[in-house]
Amino acid sequence: MDNWDDIRIFLAVARGGSGSAGARLLGMDQSTVSRRINAFEDKLGVRLFDRITAGYSLNAAGRKMFETALRIEHEVTDLDQTLVGQDQNLSGTVRIATVDTLSNHLLFPVTSSFLHRYPNINLQIRTSVSSAYDVVSPKDTEADITFRTSNNPPEDLIGRKLATAAFAQYASRAYLDSISNRLEQMVWLNWDDGSNSPAWPNLAPEIPNALCRLRIDSVPSLLSAVRQDIGATVLPCFMGDADADLVRIPPGKVVSQRDVWLLTHKNLRYSARIRAFLDHLAETMKPFNDLIEGRAPQT
Repeated sequence: MDNWDDIRIFLAVARGGSGSAGARLLGMDQSTVSRRINAFEDKLGVRLFDRITAGYSLNAAGRKMFETALRIEHEVTDLDQTLVGQDQNLSGTVRIATVDTLSNHLLFPVTSSFLHRYPNINLQIRTSVSSAYDVVSPKDTEADITFRTSNNPPEDLIGRKLATAAFAQYASRAYLDSISNRLEQMVWLNWDDGSNSPAWPNLAPEIPNALCRLRIDSVPSLLSAVRQDIGATVLPCFMGDADADLVRIPPGKVVSQRDVWLLTHKNLRYSARIRAFLDHLAETMKPFNDLIEGRAPQT
C-alpha cells in the first residue's frame, strides 16, 4: 500500500461497480484499470472483489479496504486542497466538474472572457450525464469546483448561489402545428438514465407517465429530439426560451425550479486562481439571470 494510485483506482472501481465504470471516473482505459486492480490484489495477497457478471462486487476484505481507503482519500484530499488553498499565484489549472447541459449553455459562453482576462490560468472541465441535476462534491470528482443545480447542496462545501433555474414544458412550433395544438394528443419525452433516479421526475411532475413514448439519458439529446418534432418535454428555460423553434406550453408557465451553485471545498477558498474563477463566473453570468430564471421573453 505504498502507492496512492493503487488506492485511487481501487476506490473508483468500488464506487462504479465495474472496471468500465471505474475507468470512466478516472479517465483511464478499462484494460489498464483491470490490470491495475489485479496487480494491486496480487501485491496485497488477497482478493478484494468478487468477479460477477455485472462487474466487480466488494467482498469482506474489500469492504474493510474500502473503509480504510476512504480515510486515506480524505487525508490526501484535505492535504492537497490545503496546499492549493495557500497558492496566491494567478496561474495553474482550475478543475471544474459539471454536466454538459450547464457547460454548453451557461459555462462556455463566459469561458472566453475568463481565459482572456487570466492568460496564465487554464481550465479543465469534466462533464457527466449521470446525476445531471444533483450536486456532486469536488471530493468525489477530483475537481476544485463543482458547477451544479441543487436545492440541497452539501453542508461541507462553500460557494455561492448564482440563480434559481426555472423549468418548463416545451414543444416545437412545427410539432404543435402537426397536432393542430390538441395538447391531449401530444407524445411526451422524458429523462431515463437507467438508475431510477428521482431527479428528473421531480423536475417534471406534470408529465403523464403513460404518455411517455421516448426516454433518453441525456438532456441535450432531449432538446434535439424536441427540436426534431418528436414530441414535448420539460427543459431548463435557459435552453427552451433561447431556442426560436420551441414554444413553452402553456405560455409562461414554470413547472419546477432548481438552484444553480458554484461550490468548492473550504480549504480552497483562499486559492487565488479558484477565487478568480468563482468571482468571474458570478460576475459575467448576471446578465443571463432573466433567461435562467424563466423571465426572459422567448426568442
